[in-house]
Amino acid sequence: MDIRAVDLNLLKAFDALATERAVTRAAGRIGLSQPAMSHALSRLRDLFGDDLFVRTPGGMEPTARAREIAPLVSAAIERIEAALNLGAGFEPATSLATFTAGMGEYAEVALVGRLAETFSREAPNATLRLLAMHGADAAEQLERGTIDVAVAHLRALSPTIETTLLFRDPFVVVARKGHPITRELLTVEAYAAQNHVLVSPRGDTSGALDRILVDYGQRRRVALLVATYLAVPAALAGSDLIATVPSRAASLIAAHAEIATLPLPVDFSATVSIAWHRRTTSEPAQAWFRELLTQAAGGDDLL
Repeated sequence: MDIRAVDLNLLKAFDALATERAVTRAAGRIGLSQPAMSHALSRLRDLFGDDLFVRTPGGMEPTARAREIAPLVSAAIERIEAALNLGAGFEPATSLATFTAGMGEYAEVALVGRLAETFSREAPNATLRLLAMHGADAAEQLERGTIDVAVAHLRALSPTIETTLLFRDPFVVVARKGHPITRELLTVEAYAAQNHVLVSPRGDTSGALDRILVDYGQRRRVALLVATYLAVPAALAGSDLIATVPSRAASLIAAHAEIATLPLPVDFSATVSIAWHRRTTSEPAQAWFRELLTQAAGGDDLL
């Protein structure tokens, strides 16, 4: 088969079908109507002489032939789009584009101030969307194209996802000013003996810090579980509760409440990374957006 005779849009239709396993979702992925996608599937079947996808109770499963050619088609599309973007310019000042970042709870708290300021100055006519996201959902959302980048604590991702560390932020202890623990050096034992506020968007009642405390022979009591960092100042203001938060979040909290900040007596940090699908690596607009996020993350604690 002469690949030069194949319409690029037809290859993109195949790539979308292989990813989404459903005509409607595949159509939405590349901006086609459902009838147009069904027609593209018919043309693909004629072109490759194979059904390519068969209907099952769970969706459209690719045939052996489709599984064989899927990585080749995906790689070809990436090379073509990279070539088309080579040397292409992007002007943020005149852009009307929408840029979407999926962000973990803490990442949004840490970055939104600098990011919003720089974005509105450099791209005043563009739109910035920050969507709530847990790190475990990053790969799927990037594959589906529902977000341009993921910014969160990220673990191992698929080979199609590129990632780099944005910053590492040490955790500190925050409490109301005048709290008894502010009067002397905070030890691990004294820290563990307090009643704690835990920020947990997913409702988890313990985390990595609790596993570290076990190594010291200590356990802490979580007296209050909240979903966002916004709740922390109010929780601390009228009580002897304490919270353990990344230092950037602590600075924001202390700027708007009578809060004291103390060093955490164990070594524990938050790591925030940025991830993107490799198909967008060479897109000028997306490269600009990633650079903007990197700048927003800049500071003394940037690695």
